[in-house]
This record gives sequence, structure tokens and C-alpha cells, in this order.
Amino acid sequence: MSDKRTQVLEASIDLFAEEGFWNTPTSRIAKHAGVGTGTLFNYFGSKEGLIDAVYMQLKQEWASHILVSWPEDGSVKEQLEHMWFRYLDFAFKYPDRYALKQQLRLSELVSEETEVQEEEQLAFIIDLYNQAMSDGVLMDIPIEYFALLMQSQVDAAITYAQMHNLQDMAQLKHIALSFEIFWNSVRMQ
Repeated sequence: MSDKRTQVLEASIDLFAEEGFWNTPTSRIAKHAGVGTGTLFNYFGSKEGLIDAVYMQLKQEWASHILVSWPEDGSVKEQLEHMWFRYLDFAFKYPDRYALKQQLRLSELVSEETEVQEEEQLAFIIDLYNQAMSDGVLMDIPIEYFALLMQSQVDAAITYAQMHNLQDMAQLKHIALSFEIFWNSVRMQ
């Protein structure tokens, strides 16, 4: 990735997280990045293109964070637990990036093309779900519902930990407990 492109992405992440993507003009992003406005448009075409690029950058960082030390030969539970711990770890280590990723995910600003790219990037999760279903490990629920359950419980765990400023061992115990609650809600009894 070019240095100028990276500068614009990082400036966008900073300003979108601080001021919101609706309130941040491209001229301010370019100035914050130390490049001309034309440079921003050369790399991203439009503010919408920039928003898509920011979203994909954050999703790639998130996915890379999750895949560190991925337990390739682990059970479904071990892989989901790894994903859970790494997911929450990302949110705690990079709260601004996580919050912006979530805002963009919930907005209607991310293009359909970018959503398709996101699905391709997250294929490993779909594969894990499909394997768990074929092995009879998870309840027979649609993948969309499974994803919504996981997302809502992850969000609840993150919010609770932030509200109570959980750190160190208290945070680890909370992550473990929140995973067990999730696991018990989706596993085949």
C-alpha cells in the first residue's frame, strides 16, 4: 500500500472516529493526512470510496487480529473460543477502531460490493459454522441468526467490561464467562 494512501486511510480513521464520517469533509481528511485533496480522490475516487476503503481496512485488521495463533486443528468450541477472545481483545486494545468499524457496519454507507468482499474475507467463519452444523455441534439455526447472536453477545460483553473498566484478570474472567454464556446458547444440548 502506498504511503500516501495509508496516510489518507489513517487520517480518515482518526477523524471519522473523532468527528463521525458525516461531519468530516474530504478537505479536512486531506489536510490531516498532509496530502492534497486531489490525492485523496486519486486513490479513492469519492468520499464513498474512501468510506468503503476505511471499512475494509478495519475489517482486515480485525480479521488478522482474530487469526493470530488460530487453532487450526482445534475443536469447533476451541476455534469459536479463540475467535471470541481475540474479538474482545481487539475491541479492548483498539477501542476507537472497533467503535468505528461497528458504526460503519451499522450504517448504510458501505457499498454492496464492499459487503461482498467482506463476506469473502470472512469465509473462514462460514466454513467453521458449516463444519459445526454438519458435525451436529451447534443447534440447527440459520447462519444469519447465529451471527446476530454472536454479535449481540460480543457487544454486550464489550459494553459491560467497558462500563465496569475491567482490567487484567477481571477482564479475562469476564471474557471466559461471556464465551461460556454464548457457547451454551448455541451448542447442541
